[in-house]
Amino acid sequence: MSWSSRQQNRLVMEKNVLQTYFKDKVQWIDPKRRGSSKVDVQLTTSNGKCYTLRVCIPEDFPNSCPVLLVNSPARPLTLRNGCEIGSSTANHSWGTRDDRTQICHFRPCKWTSENTLYQVFMKGLLWLEAYEGHLASGKAISNYLVEMS
Repeated sequence: MSWSSRQQNRLVMEKNVLQTYFKDKVQWIDPKRRGSSKVDVQLTTSNGKCYTLRVCIPEDFPNSCPVLLVNSPARPLTLRNGCEIGSSTANHSWGTRDDRTQICHFRPCKWTSENTLYQVFMKGLLWLEAYEGHLASGKAISNYLVEMS
């Protein structure tokens, strides 16, 4: 199924914003197929670690909160103690989806159509910084993050 004209206009705006801020680090997957569209952005944390975050765009975007996954590395992330990150408030995570760590970036009930994919990726980058802080210190990921709305 294709995107409505309103959704197409919104996705063009989203694409332009992502290209402006992330340049050649953006890759769209099935951009014309509603329900299958994804966008990947390669990000580097302040300590030089590279990750790719993936947003799975819901069929009724922008009305529903998209899913945010750590797509690369291509496995679920682990905590400093070696345990896989599960669904946890302390870790701001939703467990795994498609064998990837799913990050909590907005509470779905607080998502509005005014929120953007750029905001989702920036919250993902903050989460990655907190994750790297956890790996270095052993402190909970939530120690590095304020409540993410």
